Amino acid sequence: MFIRVTSTPNSPRKSVKIVESIREGFKVKQKMLLHVGIASDESEIEKLKQIGIEFIAQEQIRRKNESAQLDLFKHETVEERLELVKMKCASNRGRKPLIKLQDVTAEDKVSLSELVEENRVVEGIHDIAGPAYEKMGYSSLLKRKKDNEILKDLVLMRLANPSSKLKTQALLDRKYSKTHDLDSIYRMMDKLLLKISDMKQVTFLSTKKLISTPIDILFFDCTTLYFESTRVDELRKFGYSKDHRFNTTQVVLALATNSDGLPIGYELFEGNKAEVNTLFECIEYWKTKFNIESVCFVADRAMMSDSNLKMLEDKKYQYIVAAKLRSLPKHLVSEIFSEKNYRIQAINGEAGWIGEFEYTQRRLVVSYKTGRAQRDAYQRNQILEKLKKRIGEKGDTKKLITNQGVKKYTKTEESLTVIDNSKIENDAAWDGLHGVITNIREQDASAILGRYAGLWRIEESFRINKHTLSMRPIYHFKPERIKSHIALCFMAFSVLRHMEYHIKLTQKLSLEVLLDELTHVQASYYRHKPTNRLYRMPGKFSQTASKIYKSFRVERKNTAQVLV
Repeated sequence: MFIRVTSTPNSPRKSVKIVESIREGFKVKQKMLLHVGIASDESEIEKLKQIGIEFIAQEQIRRKNESAQLDLFKHETVEERLELVKMKCASNRGRKPLIKLQDVTAEDKVSLSELVEENRVVEGIHDIAGPAYEKMGYSSLLKRKKDNEILKDLVLMRLANPSSKLKTQALLDRKYSKTHDLDSIYRMMDKLLLKISDMKQVTFLSTKKLISTPIDILFFDCTTLYFESTRVDELRKFGYSKDHRFNTTQVVLALATNSDGLPIGYELFEGNKAEVNTLFECIEYWKTKFNIESVCFVADRAMMSDSNLKMLEDKKYQYIVAAKLRSLPKHLVSEIFSEKNYRIQAINGEAGWIGEFEYTQRRLVVSYKTGRAQRDAYQRNQILEKLKKRIGEKGDTKKLITNQGVKKYTKTEESLTVIDNSKIENDAAWDGLHGVITNIREQDASAILGRYAGLWRIEESFRINKHTLSMRPIYHFKPERIKSHIALCFMAFSVLRHMEYHIKLTQKLSLEVLLDELTHVQASYYRHKPTNRLYRMPGKFSQTASKIYKSFRVERKNTAQVLV
């Protein structure tokens, strides 16, 4: 078996396939075992090749196991094998015979009036996310088989119907035909607490398997997760809230991903921990734990202070951090506004202007893009339109002005708030400009900006955790249960990211559509009243759902079945 990359005339796209050579007489033919996917550039080809390598390894193991089983009978005659089959059949006489649908239908003359729907089960989540969960290595985290089943169901439910543990238990029973005792769920969470470190290691190794190159870049950010409580303990504290919930306690979550959004790791801190302080603790821990040789740290403006950058430099870390252009010295601002300091260059496939400057012995890279300038102008006009509707040119805006986004366009005159046109003009001068500070000297400026552009992945990751997976608000009170809850959510996030990574190589599909399609792959279970037999009738299977199943190489049973 080997990987073959083929191209189509007049098309830049290339197909990646798994091919096997088969001898037929004196000729050798090649048979395609798997169409991995279609790539549009070299990076996608490498990702598809990595999936192909993993498939070949699994297929070789499967064939080796099959041949080992066959070797057990290589000295048997046909008669001996037949005798063994007869003996096995005789030993199974006490079991119920295999029931075929056509036999039951003919014998019992099943009619619709004799069938009663007993349950309607969502099958798509467990069909697709289940194998992804298993592939990541989560299925053996806990010792007891039952605990692992509960853990898997809770993680998959976080993808489909994120809610409290009590509601999750009810939904699992009603919609997924999975019955678990609530006390068993909480006992499992207590056991998971002791395995969080192992879970993080398993997650990192799963991410590393999908990447052919060493992990040398971390997209890092922090967020806050609030509680519907004001109770303070060793973990829950009052602090600066990014959700603007200053009247509730919170914890700080630090998260790191690679450029594809695949998870590297996370750490949980007290609610009053400054996010800058979490940075160095996390990087040192991840470097040691996961043997990351070099780190390029990418972050937003919140991390930019001279002392923070100095600490990164002392640790020999590379960094690309957003620059606060408006707070730079005046002589440097005038240089930034000078057109002669820029050259046209491609930035992530889009034309832009790039300028390079020196600032405190560090490299400052500034870019201008027309699309960004139009977006900045549009957002400012939206704010101004709301202001004018409320106050016109003059008026009382005490109720309206609640953040700096509004305040920066107004001034106070004779106890009234008015729109300041000079502030608007000054703000418009910065439209389309963005800068980063870095200590990387050997890379081209466009490559630096390209690496920073991947920061949206970490921001999207927090959106997924907070909204899609409903990580907050947190309703647990004990610090131990809080840590287990965050671990469950991180596992669900990791499974979702790995699913997204695989499917985006074959088709364009958002996470929202992916989860929605899977939750609509259902089957109805009917009880036949005269015989008490149970029938499974698969529900509607959309074309998009069919493509998802093919992407993950999972076959769905689309015919009716007799279960008991």
